[in-house]
This record gives sequence, C-alpha cells and structure tokens, in this order.
Amino acid sequence: MTPNMTNIIRRTLSIAALLTVLGGALVLPARAQEPDSVVFARLTSIDPELLQYFPRWYVCEPDLQAKIYNAFRVLGYRKTNLDQQQIRVTAQPVSEPEAPYDILIVECGTERMTAQDLEANIPRIYSKLADKSRPYCYSEIPSSIPATRPQAEAIINFMHPTNVNHSFTLSAFEQTLKVGNSGFWLSNTMGTDQAGYHFWNAGEAKVTLQRPLYVNDDASTRRAIPYLMNAKLGFGYRLSSNPDNGSLLDFIPGRRLDAGYGGKFVGALDFHMPFHPEFGIGVNMELPLRAVQASQSVDITTYVLNDIGSRRITAPTYDSDPIATVNLLRSTGQVTMFYNWWVDQQHPENFFRLDMGLNYYEIREAGMFRDSSDSFNYLGIEGVRGLNTWKPNEIGDWIYAKLEYRNQSTFPFGASLQYSNQILLAHAYIPLLGQWLYIEGKYATPLRGVRPFEREHVFMISPVLRLNF
Repeated sequence: MTPNMTNIIRRTLSIAALLTVLGGALVLPARAQEPDSVVFARLTSIDPELLQYFPRWYVCEPDLQAKIYNAFRVLGYRKTNLDQQQIRVTAQPVSEPEAPYDILIVECGTERMTAQDLEANIPRIYSKLADKSRPYCYSEIPSSIPATRPQAEAIINFMHPTNVNHSFTLSAFEQTLKVGNSGFWLSNTMGTDQAGYHFWNAGEAKVTLQRPLYVNDDASTRRAIPYLMNAKLGFGYRLSSNPDNGSLLDFIPGRRLDAGYGGKFVGALDFHMPFHPEFGIGVNMELPLRAVQASQSVDITTYVLNDIGSRRITAPTYDSDPIATVNLLRSTGQVTMFYNWWVDQQHPENFFRLDMGLNYYEIREAGMFRDSSDSFNYLGIEGVRGLNTWKPNEIGDWIYAKLEYRNQSTFPFGASLQYSNQILLAHAYIPLLGQWLYIEGKYATPLRGVRPFEREHVFMISPVLRLNF
C-alpha cells in the first residue's frame, strides 16, 4: 500500500470518528450532573491512531484559566471536580489552514463542556479558544497521551517560557527575546548577579545569545527542560554613567564599582544529565579582554574616583603618583551542581531549583593618573604600590548557593535567595496585570564587613513587560 493511500485511509477514518463525536455532541449535550457524557465517552474510545488528527492543548494563561473555571462553577458543575490548573481543549481535525478551530470539548478537571454548551453559555471565551492564532498561553498535548486526564505539564520558567513561539521581556534588570522555535534567546542583562552585584552596582552589563545544543528526549520533562545542554556566549561592556551624577536615575544609589575598558568575554554552559534531566552541572565565566595599561586614555568622568587620603600609594616607574583610585570588577566565575524539583508532578504548581558550587571573583584597585598637560588620563596597576586586590581568601568567599522558588498557579510569582561572595541577594516578582505586566525587585546586602566599593543595602524595583506570541 502506498503512503498516499495510507494517508487517505487515515483521513477517512478520522472523518468517520469526527462524525461520531459530533453526532454525540448534537444528540446529548454534556450536563453538570453527567460528568461521563456521551461525547466524552465517544471521544475517549477513538483509536489512538486517529486521535493524532484531533488538535488538543492545555490552557496555561492564568486569566483565561480563571474565566473558564468560574464559568464551570457558575453553571453548576461540581466544584470538587474542577481544577483550574487542568484545563484542556479538544478540537476537530483542521480542514483549512486559516479556518478557526471547531472546538469539540473543553475540560476543567474532570468536568467538561461540549461545543453547544460553550457557545450558549460563554460565547466570548469560545471565540477566543477557537481563534486559530491561539492568542493566549497554551501547550500542545502529544498524540501519545490518551484522551483522559493526563499528567500535568511540568512548571516552566515564567520569565523565560519554553512553551511559546516568541517571547519578549523588558525590565530595568534584563531585556530578553526568544527567537521563534529555535530555542535561541537573546538577552541584555544589567549587573553581575552571580557575584552579588546587581543592576547598576556592578558597573557593567552584558549581551548574550543562548543556543541549545542537545534535545531532551525524556517525555516527562521535555516541556520544562526542552534541551539537555544550553550554551551561552556574549560580551560584557562597562557602564559609563552613574545615577549620582545628576541623571534621571539619581534616585538610585550610585555605584562605587567600575568595569575596565575593553569589554569581557562571557560564556556559560548548563548540562542536564540524560539519565535524570532534573539534575545537572552549570559553568559560568566572565573574563576581561584587555589588561589595564598606562598607554590607554580614559574619560575620568565615567569612573568613580576614590580619594587616596592618608594612604601611601606610590608609582616609582610613572611620571607622578596617582591622583585617585578606582575599583575594577575583573574576572568572575561559578561552577555549580543544580537540581530541579517539582513538589507534586500531578499538580506541579510549586517548583524549586537548588544550585550549589564554587564562586570566584576578582576586584582590582587601580590608580588614576593625569599627565602634566591635564589632557591625558589613564589607569595603572602594574608598578603601583599600595593598591588592594580582593579575591576569595575565606571559605565563605568560595561558596555559591542559590535557592529558587516558582509558583505557576492563577497568580504566578517567583522568588530566589542567593549566597555568593558573602553577599545575600534576594529576588522576587509578582504579576500586576494578567500575564503581560509584572513587577520585580532585587535586594543585596553583604553578610560580612562592607568593602569600599559596596553599600550596606542595595534595593531596586522595576516593572516587567512580558509579551508572548
């Protein structure tokens, strides 16, 4: 039998099954008192070979979930059988590419409505569900899963969703763009959170591109972890302005730390174990591309100058001693093991991720020099006596630990606590309007003595615009 003949037979059987389902829908609409409706019984009795032609998906947009749940509740369906996190839609096979979906059934927990009930009671919701573009958060149900209540999808990263084609996020901390179904993410991130210096406090930002390298074949974790290996490459750049200098952001505490000129190489790799994708190893590094050299002219107004005061800082090999010092954030890096944990795989509303490993950072003090003509300013480290260097020299400096919690219910929110460089960094986000407007905040405080380039407390909040397509 040729492939074309096989496809024709399959489509013929699909249409026959569809007519059976639609016949049941027209003869006996679902009732709240009859959870095992004829329509659902006939749908679940379809041969799995035919079921693949029926589009099915989960609704995961909180606002739409709440509206559908309330519609079921108001219409008298058993509240104990309803589950706002388990809303599934089944439509008939698509006959025309641009035609809207012809919805057969919508399930909320173990209760369900047929097309007649949907159009009669919630026409606006029915129209939105039937929109071919599906302008809401959804996730496909694989054809291998039978038409009964399947295991819930694993929770995803709400700020970096994996179950949408395109995603755009805009906040003061980070701007991200998901490039189609390729798995590529383009990000611009402010600060160096891994070292405890977020937003303006680090004096640097970075642009990175995340590329997937190895597909996850494990069906139970593929939705939340689509790839077992992700590589991230990019470059870091220094921030040349400072809120303390009278900018529009002067309400933010000014930074005391700088990044060196010349930029940085940024690279990271996350590898999930194929035998257990929830567990993995992560590596992150940020390395300066240029050394600090006296031949490089700098704009003195773009650096945070520290008064030398009574300190003895001399430069025997230079024409003069430095007029001030600056603190430069140089190399940073982390090597960690991580574990993803869903509290209840059947209802995975609560998600935890734990990272544990080693942290490295290097902050170098440099002298700021000015030549006799006052027209050339430069930085110097080599050959300058009395400068400080900060590196890990205690056990607490080497430890990196981070605990992240995410809740993906009708009110999705997330929070994390990080210990790195003996700095406690807290991060949280909550929704303001639907799925598209959030607010997030970050707070950092050293758990040891405050160093010259640090502040006792650094707090920042930002709105988050989040658009998915």
